[in-house]
Amino acid sequence: MLPIYLINLQRHTERLEQFKANNPFLIKHLNVFTAYDGYRLARRQLIMDGLITDRNNYDARSLGILKSHSELWKIAAKSEHGITIMEDDVIVHPDFMKMNNELIENKQKYDIIAWGYNLDWPIRLQTAKGLPSSLISYLVKVGQTDQFHGFNQIGSYGDKIDKETYLSQTITPSFIPTKMFAGLPCYSITPQCAQALLDQFPIDIYNIHFYGAVCAKNNESGIDITLEYLYRNMNVVIASPFLAYSNNEKLTNTPKE
Repeated sequence: MLPIYLINLQRHTERLEQFKANNPFLIKHLNVFTAYDGYRLARRQLIMDGLITDRNNYDARSLGILKSHSELWKIAAKSEHGITIMEDDVIVHPDFMKMNNELIENKQKYDIIAWGYNLDWPIRLQTAKGLPSSLISYLVKVGQTDQFHGFNQIGSYGDKIDKETYLSQTITPSFIPTKMFAGLPCYSITPQCAQALLDQFPIDIYNIHFYGAVCAKNNESGIDITLEYLYRNMNVVIASPFLAYSNNEKLTNTPKE
């Protein structure tokens, strides 16, 4: 199977313990990667190091995320088959292990497999070459309703993840080519793709528009959004149904006592 790297801030010991409690079958496979704290990074130094340009507008938290993922891409670029990267608030379906084990033998090579992604943002799919991309949205209730109505026309629905039901069923996802997704809770990346991403640094501003159901909005606020530009010529897929999701109380039904 591909090596698994878990991103965790050193001071967030409780998140690491919660991850282990949520995903006990992953414990022996984990390589814990100490995340970079964006509030301790100097923007000028990041510019000098070639991570970002002086036009880049990421906030401190986003800079920490960018630095953490980019350092893991360096590890992936030197690996034999690639790696899987997880964030420490993710809940992983048990069937992920079977799918991850099959990746090395799989003749179909994907540059990036997004095992999970943000459910509160639309996803652009490329169902076939030469066709326009299509848009799907999970009907979940998150954030301020009026905030999402003007953009995605989602946010007023009450659907949530039933964690117990989700984890108890067998899931064999399909891999669907994608043009855009938000969030990097869990993904696998090949050595060639990791190097291709690194070769496009420093990260600038690319005028990326995230497409909602109503309008397109420039939302280039983090590396997960910027990736749309960086992987534009790569073979990127999402797992559907997803095999990982962020443990976000807004999206998960609270178990009844």
